[in-house]
Amino acid sequence: MGEKPLLKGHLDKMVFHFQLRQIYLVVTIATCVILIALGSTIAQAQQPSSLPPPGRIGNVICASDATQTYVIYLPSGYATGKPWPIIYLFDPGGRGRRPVELYKDVAEQYGFILAGSNNSRNFSSDQAKAVNAIWQDTHERLSLDEHRSYASGFSGGARVAGAMALSGPAGQIAGVIAHGAGYPRNRVGSKDDLPYFFAVGDEDFNWPEVINIRREREEHGLPYRVRVFHGKHQWAPAGELENALQYMNMKAMQSGHLTLEPAFVDRALNELKTEAANAEALNDAIAQLNAYRALVSDFSGLRDLKDANTKLSVVQQSPALKAALKNEREQMSEQLRQEQEITPKIESLANSSVQDANALRLEIRQQMGGLYDQAKHSKNETKRLISSRTFSGIFVRAIEEGQQELDSRHFEQAETYFDMMRQVSDDPWPVLLLADTHAASGSRKLAIKDLQEAVRRGLKDSTVIESDTRLQILKGDPEFEKLLSGLKAN
Repeated sequence: MGEKPLLKGHLDKMVFHFQLRQIYLVVTIATCVILIALGSTIAQAQQPSSLPPPGRIGNVICASDATQTYVIYLPSGYATGKPWPIIYLFDPGGRGRRPVELYKDVAEQYGFILAGSNNSRNFSSDQAKAVNAIWQDTHERLSLDEHRSYASGFSGGARVAGAMALSGPAGQIAGVIAHGAGYPRNRVGSKDDLPYFFAVGDEDFNWPEVINIRREREEHGLPYRVRVFHGKHQWAPAGELENALQYMNMKAMQSGHLTLEPAFVDRALNELKTEAANAEALNDAIAQLNAYRALVSDFSGLRDLKDANTKLSVVQQSPALKAALKNEREQMSEQLRQEQEITPKIESLANSSVQDANALRLEIRQQMGGLYDQAKHSKNETKRLISSRTFSGIFVRAIEEGQQELDSRHFEQAETYFDMMRQVSDDPWPVLLLADTHAASGSRKLAIKDLQEAVRRGLKDSTVIESDTRLQILKGDPEFEKLLSGLKAN
């Protein structure tokens, strides 16, 4: 990072390479380069917005680029007399307010600033611009702790956060909090010592990726925490962010970048000891490994860890852990097997490379229907989780393949992907994308029909439609305006 502080008026040059890894696919983003240099961007004609008062959420227009905006939360005690830690948040849909609202209470409790980009989103060609803008604007406006800037994101946004941290100068980003995904593709080698906190749902299709990363970091002795919560592919519950901030604060105290607080250390230590004891009582070898690893790694130099070291060694050599790790591998293999069985059939259908499309369509519906039923009703919890991960993984991959076809104006292929997922799910997402496809191809009546179905399936936010550039062609149509009015009235 060099000797220059990352405070207002002192921006170091940063270079971020973006090419996001596609393991249990969410998104791949082409490699970009970001240069952040002091005063390098010319201000736009529009006036930048002011910051919200401390304790309130507000939208901010970047001073150097009015096309870039972000949502910010300043703790109620924020003042410029001291440096403050900040978390940059990247949502795959460019919804900066979403994580800020979810985590503002935790940020208030721990004294963190939150800044969520409204421009960084999956499939965007302007990821570099979005990260550049939010970094520069916050550093020009705020009093920030040069050693405690963190990057966080969900799904494709987690990969953006990782790229922001791993491709910049050492220490520029102090840690990464990744939700529902792993590393960016451009991560070179495995010897980074960056604190990495992963949170993933037990039904998340990216669960195998995160579990493999846990194994890799454990094998190489790299700092990490992995938390698996009950849930699907989502921003983790607020309680998991609290765990993440505890972890990052412990690492900052270990490194000397945060004043040691004995009461905080003791509380965090006792919570982990309780977690380890509970895992031991449940004979949960993976949970024991996670708890004792955290005790040994995060409190080194701060507390006596002789007992924790002994117990960690016992767990690592135990038959129970070997069996648990084998079970994880079997779950991953079964998910991959099922995905590889169904996904090529969907691709063949979209590419019109089969003789009997109707028969193949029926076969896909039956297989996906079987997964859906298993995910909802199986009494075998392991099979239920595998089916849920597999179904959602195939679903998301098909949707994203369709989005790429739509971006390439291959409307027939895009429609096949979206319509197939419409048939196997009651989710409004594929129907909304069908509306995009029909609007882009000039089929306005079909597009409005799709939107009506999306509303019946649960789409309630009119701004989702109003902000969709492909649907602007429908403005002025009586049925379209009626649909929007109905959403706003509710």
